[in-house]
Amino acid sequence: MKPDNILKKIEKDLEEYQNTKIKCAIIGRSGTGKSSLINAIAGEEIAEVGEIETTMNIKDPFEINGLMFYDLPGCSTSKFPREQYIEKFKLSEFDSVILVTSDRFYEDDLYLIEELIKLKIPVFAVRTKIDFAVERGEKRGVSAGETCQLIYQNIEENLNGNKVNGIYLTSADYPKEYDLSKLLEDIFFSLNDFKRERFIADINITSQRILDEKRKIAEKIVMRHSALAAANGLNPVPGVDISLDIALMVKMSKEIQLIYGLNQEQQAFNIQYLDKKSAKFIATKILQYTSRYGGKEALMILLKRVGSSIATKTASKWVPFVGQAIAAGIGFKMTSWIGKDMINDAEEIAKETFEALKVSSGELP
Repeated sequence: MKPDNILKKIEKDLEEYQNTKIKCAIIGRSGTGKSSLINAIAGEEIAEVGEIETTMNIKDPFEINGLMFYDLPGCSTSKFPREQYIEKFKLSEFDSVILVTSDRFYEDDLYLIEELIKLKIPVFAVRTKIDFAVERGEKRGVSAGETCQLIYQNIEENLNGNKVNGIYLTSADYPKEYDLSKLLEDIFFSLNDFKRERFIADINITSQRILDEKRKIAEKIVMRHSALAAANGLNPVPGVDISLDIALMVKMSKEIQLIYGLNQEQQAFNIQYLDKKSAKFIATKILQYTSRYGGKEALMILLKRVGSSIATKTASKWVPFVGQAIAAGIGFKMTSWIGKDMINDAEEIAKETFEALKVSSGELP
């Protein structure tokens, strides 16, 4: 493939990743915990939590980057009869449907599942508020494991043979426990191409596997921006390329921060589950990260560490052909080097946050 074609493909891939949208319907009766589930998936308070049915307009999803959540009412209400439900909400256009209950699925839910399966839309059955069921069971001397197993069996029987993509038990108060991670991983594997990339980049970190997948996406982001920096090195105008490289690095830094949940909104969501000492420690680490990578001035300080390479890159622009090739190589190397540091530092903070959340939830001693 010719260099120009390679560059066009990289630019197209980056643009497609940034513009990709994933439509996910969250369907269930009021009070089943739909909004809390949306927030737990996003790792951010994007949906207002309440017990009153607040049916949204289909055009107004809760959105975080490329993820679009549509909080929809239960099937077969007076306003939304089941015969028109799928057409009314255009469910055939969705990438996945999460059917939510806090007790059991009803006849209308089963009808909806059957119709969605016919449309080949992935359906995920979620039983929320599982912590309450576990607590009630423990009061009767039933272990958490036994309670969960009984509920799995009950829901499977309740589904009456309908083969959904999976059954999941979740808790809004304990998002790192139970089956939320498995739900997210299964939705991830049900998607294709850039939707898979976009999904894993935007969801909350609830397992080591999700963290590992996030690194793969972050490395792709760095590679794409590094390739653009290399192409920028072919720019024959001396003195222009460094400022463009910095602009690329700023964009790259913002993408990586979003992937690892280092933005203010996601950290505010996590802090509510942390003790004060852990919350302060994580906040300090994030401040250090943004101070190092968060803007043009900070990145220029980093680039001074490779000042000789920058000088060589700028000077080489005056040498036709060969000089441009050298500049391109240096641009790729600088961007790649800083990008890898960004990933390593962001991943370290994400791991520390994840471990602190596990301790706070009682999962670890």
